[in-house]
Amino acid sequence: MGVATNNQKSKKHPLKLWISLAAFIVFIIIILLFLQPWRKINEVQVNTLQLSEQQVKKYANVEKHTPYWRVAGQTAFIAHHIIQQDKRIDAATVTLHNDQVIIDVVEKIKAGYVQKKGQWFVINRQGKLNKVGKPNGDAPTYSGFKSEKDIQIVGQQFVVLELTLRQNISQIIFSPNKDNHKRLEVVMNDGNMVYATLDTFGKKISFYPGIVAQMPKKGVIDLQFGAYSYAYSSQNNTPASKSKKSK
Repeated sequence: MGVATNNQKSKKHPLKLWISLAAFIVFIIIILLFLQPWRKINEVQVNTLQLSEQQVKKYANVEKHTPYWRVAGQTAFIAHHIIQQDKRIDAATVTLHNDQVIIDVVEKIKAGYVQKKGQWFVINRQGKLNKVGKPNGDAPTYSGFKSEKDIQIVGQQFVVLELTLRQNISQIIFSPNKDNHKRLEVVMNDGNMVYATLDTFGKKISFYPGIVAQMPKKGVIDLQFGAYSYAYSSQNNTPASKSKKSK
């Protein structure tokens, strides 16, 4: 009986060994299928406003021909690493789609500066105010606003404008009148003046470059209820092109 029992035990050990070996092989195959060490990244798309595409790729340490396994399952870590590399970055997301990596970067863009009771505040992309020494000329100054909510509305529209347009805006003045209780006066660095409405400021001022290109002289662009432009010396308003008015 003792010999038979020992033989049965000796037969069970190889069986367990083969089961363990098979499980290990399956595990390795699954890992290989997931990581695919032979696979490479074919394209890296970077969506950013001011930071260069190459700089963001450097932060992410991801380029074309980067091994696929270095990105698969690591997108959250890569996004966190990008944010840590540059104080100008507010948020980042990394998406892996087949052999393409998409990196979306949200930068800490200043919406402007506003002075309240002698204290200057910088306006962030969410429209929130934070104390600052004084403006340094990298964003427009706001004046005439009675409500922080109105500042927030304008600020959130400003930060999504094209960089060249943002850089051309010097001052944003809240100046309501009897015809428009939400009127804005926007002083441009190129010498023009824009009249706009608080709620539609961002949408309407995006037409500014096209309208200015048709103006023979410096003047006023009125975007409150339509799209008109006229020279400072002119008494008669000249309608902007129909394509601008229709928008």
